[in-house]
Amino acid sequence: MKKEKFGIKIRDRDGKPVLEVGSHIIQEAPEFSKKIGAIAALWAQAEVNLNCLFAVLLDTTPDDAKKQLKKYNGAAKTTNAARELAAEYLEAEELQSVTDVLTRLDLSRSKRNRVQHDVWAKKGDTTQTLFAIHSNEYFEFTTKLLALTESTTQDNENYEAITNLAAGFSEKVSVGYTIADFLRIEDELNLINGLLMKAMFFRLSQRSEGK
Repeated sequence: MKKEKFGIKIRDRDGKPVLEVGSHIIQEAPEFSKKIGAIAALWAQAEVNLNCLFAVLLDTTPDDAKKQLKKYNGAAKTTNAARELAAEYLEAEELQSVTDVLTRLDLSRSKRNRVQHDVWAKKGDTTQTLFAIHSNEYFEFTTKLLALTESTTQDNENYEAITNLAAGFSEKVSVGYTIADFLRIEDELNLINGLLMKAMFFRLSQRSEGK
């Protein structure tokens, strides 16, 4: 099946590629796509583990825990709710341990969000680094570009405006990722998953001992 390209390609005045944007960028970079997939899977597991920890901290019936979780739409609010429960019911080292892993989860969530929700691009002929562009920034650029392109006055002034807009947008794209960067995010999420599981089972053991 032919790979479709749903993005843009910006060239300089000499015709050399400056910036190319689109989902095909990832499709053409299998090592990057594998890491993005791994990060997505690890984050899904982290969210499940977080929910399980929340339920254990809540110390109620499974049905009630499910009902309570519905109040929190997403990992950010669930993390805050788990943090509040930990502060209320845990003490000393256990409290510190749970607080630390929830803080790490918050930091990793912002990194994961960029990987999962940004638009991908490459600069020039570079293949070792791919660049993430926030969807709002891409939307703002493309709508301005379309407005200029559709303008009825296709003169030199219009051409200069398009060229300057494209050049300015390309220069602003600076958030780059290498395979090593993805590996660090992947390793952190692996660690967080383990810590969430450890915290959950430790709390279960404490409850069984009546603590």
